[in-house]
Amino acid sequence: MSTTPEENKAIVREIFDKVINRGDWELAAKYYKEDYIQHNPHVPQGLAGLQGAIRALHSGKTPMQAEIKLMNAEDDMVWLLLEWSGGDAPEGAPRMTATAEIFRVEDGMMAEHWDVIQIEKPRS
Repeated sequence: MSTTPEENKAIVREIFDKVINRGDWELAAKYYKEDYIQHNPHVPQGLAGLQGAIRALHSGKTPMQAEIKLMNAEDDMVWLLLEWSGGDAPEGAPRMTATAEIFRVEDGMMAEHWDVIQIEKPRS
């Protein structure tokens, strides 16, 4: 089942609303292929690795939240710019503030992911 770029964007929006921002790591199985390819070396491969990363985003007192600032799609690729808030980084530790994300959608499910992370310089 092939999906259109607009359908792919809707899937990604729904993922960020229901899975990432709400921390519903179990619901990720509805959207991500079991053999999901992760190009971020800090997140393990596959659906299980992604679910662990989602749990980590929501493990502190203030869960990480992503706001979609920009999104576009072409064919099976969706790319977006996110602004992140929340998180419980220790005082003086670097903090993720923005990311550029690229997803490849296959048969209506997330099949592959790349990202570039912007880190806030710790305040001295």
